[in-house]
Amino acid sequence: MKQKYRLIIYHVIFWLAYMLVSTLVEFATNPKDYFFSIGDFFFTQFPSICTFYMCLFVYTKYASPLKIYSLIAGIIFAYLFSYLNWYITAYYIRPLIKANGGPTTPFHIWIFAVGVLWLYIKYSFFAFAYYYATENVKHQKQLRLNEEEKHHAQYTFLRAQINPHFLNNTLNFFYAKSLPLSSELSDGIMTLSQIMHYSLKQDDDDQTVLIDEEIEHIKNVIKINQLRFKHELMIDFEVLGNTGKVSIIPFVLITIVENILKHGDCTDESNHAKILLEIGEDNSISLRTYNKKKESSTELSSGIGMENIKKRLNYYYGSKFNLSIDETETEYSISLIIN
Repeated sequence: MKQKYRLIIYHVIFWLAYMLVSTLVEFATNPKDYFFSIGDFFFTQFPSICTFYMCLFVYTKYASPLKIYSLIAGIIFAYLFSYLNWYITAYYIRPLIKANGGPTTPFHIWIFAVGVLWLYIKYSFFAFAYYYATENVKHQKQLRLNEEEKHHAQYTFLRAQINPHFLNNTLNFFYAKSLPLSSELSDGIMTLSQIMHYSLKQDDDDQTVLIDEEIEHIKNVIKINQLRFKHELMIDFEVLGNTGKVSIIPFVLITIVENILKHGDCTDESNHAKILLEIGEDNSISLRTYNKKKESSTELSSGIGMENIKKRLNYYYGSKFNLSIDETETEYSISLIIN
């Protein structure tokens, strides 16, 4: 709020300085006949200032994102507004104040329109220059903010406090020892080892991975949870389209799937949890999930969270993705589309 008021003060100071300079120029042009008038000082430049802010409003509202028809209509309306404003000032206000420059010339619609057009072009150009400069400053600030968020939005995985490589090697040792004892136990240990191996491999948060690797990771996570819950989870996971050449930033899809496992009721035979991953012909990625919500959830969070996912998607894909969440008291669904 303080910054907003400070900006207003800066604008007021600028226009006062601008009017003062215009007055000095007018004095220097004709020092013999010049006289100072408060009314002339303020009202002579008032239509110009109004034109500047009217054009600035139009550019701000319709130039980014570009709405071409609205922008054209706004420019035309701003000119008509300026025409009326200058007309009122020149023929109704100026005769009431003591102004330099002699009496106002007789009104002629086209001559006056051309004169107003020149002034309009000048101040609309000033408004566009100001708009462009402020947008550039905002863009630079956003780039710096994204860079900071990139470092803060690191994915913190569910890992033990001990060295994760040591844990992975230990799991491989347990797998070898459990083979003679139980095929289900050894299979579970191997699946957990593969999950750990995939997590450890993604150390560089700037890289992307083949979506087939992410799919395999999803299958392993579902598999390990099936072992935990005695194969009672009702989860339909379907992949459509050619996944061979498609890449994605890691741990986005699995985080959404983990959300189902943590908060979804996946044991209802009449209401399966659904995960549909579809690859378009243009290599676009579409993930849609649905699940019935648990009455209560005691699962621990993976530590990444949906907000982190949104930040990472925004950083890597900008406007080329759409993430929407539809939630009711009993159901939860997510739609993620990456173009």
